[in-house]
Amino acid sequence: MSAQVDPAVTAMSGAAAMPRRNGELVFDAPWQGRAFGLAMGLVRALGLEWSAFQRRLIDAIAAQPEAPYYDSWMAALEKLAIDHEVVSAAELDEAAAREERVHATTIATD
Repeated sequence: MSAQVDPAVTAMSGAAAMPRRNGELVFDAPWQGRAFGLAMGLVRALGLEWSAFQRRLIDAIAAQPEAPYYDSWMAALEKLAIDHEVVSAAELDEAAAREERVHATTIATD
């Protein structure tokens, strides 16, 4: 995978450094890998440098240092998408509310 990843991504250090095990990127759940791919794709599609995402990730980690790493990654991805008008905050809120309703329904029927 790392051969396809921008070197700026793999060179991230400090709090923004991606979790690794034996030198390989680590995703503990499928959604984390998808979030990784979405961030890379959005940066490319918008014609941005990776640092545009990385700055938002560092800010998200600083804002909630106790949050799991990929939760901060998602916050940075959402901020990037909103800042570049790919999606509005209201649209993200609606999608989150729909997901919560689906999740609540699934739990209630189990």
